[in-house]
Amino acid sequence: MNLLDQLELYTLRVGGKGVSQKDYWLFVYNSMKSGLLMTKGLEKHLRYKLKGLGVNLEENSSVS
Repeated sequence: MNLLDQLELYTLRVGGKGVSQKDYWLFVYNSMKSGLLMTKGLEKHLRYKLKGLGVNLEENSSVS
């Protein structure tokens, strides 16, 4: 399990019903993209994960 997965579990446990997997991964994607911290491999992985959660990144491109 990688660090982002561990942080997801912690966030979901602490945040309770106020936080969803979709919100968490969209936050990670937008944060890493805006901070130029994302490799091409990680971007591909995050896009795949978000697509599986029903997120259309084109709709959410203005969300940061």
